[in-house]
Amino acid sequence: MPLWLTAIVLVVAMTFAYMFCIRPTLRGQGHCATPREDPELDRQIAELREEVRVLRAQDVLASGRVVGGRPGTPPVDD
Repeated sequence: MPLWLTAIVLVVAMTFAYMFCIRPTLRGQGHCATPREDPELDRQIAELREEVRVLRAQDVLASGRVVGGRPGTPPVDD
């Protein structure tokens, strides 16, 4: 495929994405910006966020780092 044809296809794709997704989303009218109305999905997301929080806390405990200390203070080893 010639370079000029590739450039034209790229410009057309970018224009299409801007006109039909990005621009309406910025205005709050697009389908890309519709809010979720699925309580099951919201529950799953909340569970995954909690799992990530727990895993991060376990990592901090395993590494011996102190979270919430003053910046610049070295980690505390017991």
